[in-house]
Amino acid sequence: DTLAPVILSTSPENFSTNFTAKTIQINFDEYVKLNKVNQQLIISPPMEIQPEIIPMGYPSKYIRIKIFDTLKSNTTYSFNFGESIQDNNEGNPYSNYRYVFSTGTYIDSLTLKTTFKDAYSTASLGRVNVLLYEANDFNDSTIYKKKPLYVASSLDSLRDVTLENLKEGAYYLVALEEKNSNYKFDPKSDKIGYIPQKINIPNDSIFKLNLFKEEKLPNAYRPAMI
Repeated sequence: DTLAPVILSTSPENFSTNFTAKTIQINFDEYVKLNKVNQQLIISPPMEIQPEIIPMGYPSKYIRIKIFDTLKSNTTYSFNFGESIQDNNEGNPYSNYRYVFSTGTYIDSLTLKTTFKDAYSTASLGRVNVLLYEANDFNDSTIYKKKPLYVASSLDSLRDVTLENLKEGAYYLVALEEKNSNYKFDPKSDKIGYIPQKINIPNDSIFKLNLFKEEKLPNAYRPAMI
């Protein structure tokens, strides 16, 4: 058996609008299991209160997501499961399954393409999170204190990431190779790359990010993005 599980139905339906549900259920044609879902699942925009994913420790023919956070109005959310959904017997993954919904009347569909590398080394980077912040709510301390509006991740060790389901607007773009994966920059442990200018979306460019580790100085230097 080399076939991935097949989704029979979702409730509410994938790509629903005017979303108000607190529970999402994804039904499969066979027993599935979740592998490292806490590391693999990327929710964009990030939630302050993490949802509960059921089942966690045993195979089932469904995955249930319980939402506890207050959802933002007129916002498109995506749940990207990476390689975490697998069939129970052979471990064949349902790769990069995305469940998407909007609390507004339409699904945001704009994208932004990025590529990244280590600024000073040819060595491979680990997991890199690519973050977008709204420009009108951004200052020099934002990357230390606030979560971004949108996030995507290089879960499969690729060196390019596309942020999806974005709304039109002006943003700042940051990439982090971070230890805690909390979408906040820790200069003691994380590498960072960023575009210093505002980015307007829609945008067809591919943005190149060079990640580096800040030097340990007596006075902490924080990169200015104005």
